[in-house]
Amino acid sequence: MKVYLAATEDLYRDRVKVNVQRLLISYMGTEPRLDVGLKAAGSPWDWCIDSGAHFFLSALFKHGKKPPIAEAEEHLASYLAYLEALPVKPRFAVELDLQDLYGCDQIDKWREDWLFPFQERTGITFAFCWHAIDGLKRWKETFMDDPRVRYVGFSALYNMPLEKGAQFALQSYEAGKPIHGFACVRERFLKVVPFYSVDSTSWGAGSLFGTVHGFDAMRGTIIGKDAGRGALRKNQNRAIGNLMISGGRVHLRDLMGVKAGGSLSRMYQEAADVHVKFEQWYTAYWRARGIDWEKQLVLKGTHPSIGPSSSQAAARLP
Repeated sequence: MKVYLAATEDLYRDRVKVNVQRLLISYMGTEPRLDVGLKAAGSPWDWCIDSGAHFFLSALFKHGKKPPIAEAEEHLASYLAYLEALPVKPRFAVELDLQDLYGCDQIDKWREDWLFPFQERTGITFAFCWHAIDGLKRWKETFMDDPRVRYVGFSALYNMPLEKGAQFALQSYEAGKPIHGFACVRERFLKVVPFYSVDSTSWGAGSLFGTVHGFDAMRGTIIGKDAGRGALRKNQNRAIGNLMISGGRVHLRDLMGVKAGGSLSRMYQEAADVHVKFEQWYTAYWRARGIDWEKQLVLKGTHPSIGPSSSQAAARLP
């Protein structure tokens, strides 16, 4: 299993420096912040990108108003232009999964007119997203039977029985199509549903809530120690340092002489390292139960390509 850490405002604003193994960034328009976020995360060789459609539309159109389709298509055109100009392609890019706003037929039209041709022309793989509104028929006919769907996005797990979600993931596994669980990093999900990849937004919660992450290798669970918002508001650097010391994550000598912001970067790094252990634990967990995604994708010839074209980068493919 692969765990992508969602870029936070601290990364986009270049307030921290951290080495992230896998990163998820969100497209919000033609802006330099995406490059800033990638560099602040140590220029990870494995990364993916979300279209930013939900945030983009909810930020501009409030109170239940449905944006004109032209607005969404303008965002889509800008998104695709950005992707095509990238010197290094992501492992996958998320489509504009706006079924709730425009209906499934409109999403199908965007796929046929825009996304499938773009994917074929550029080699950039899209994660096409199934929501409950799509229904079982579309799951089979579009997501499982259509060879153009090479990566599946899944965000309905919070609204359905876990056993049903496991069925979907196993069907995707048998079809040789990686399946990504959006924001599905909870233990109760991952011990039942064998996702190929997931993403975490909570890994950066320390900058908001003062949480230092740890990993319980006995249960496969990420644990956190909370400092509270008040301490962070008063003196963020000292609060983070004290929290990490009290949590036993670092010693006082490790933080002596660290400039303002240094402790924040250290806290991010601690969280990133914990999520690497988390990823390794669940990869081993599912392999022990007979689910080995890497072998299956090689067998099916559907392993998604990533990153630079150099032989050195290619050699690092998991």
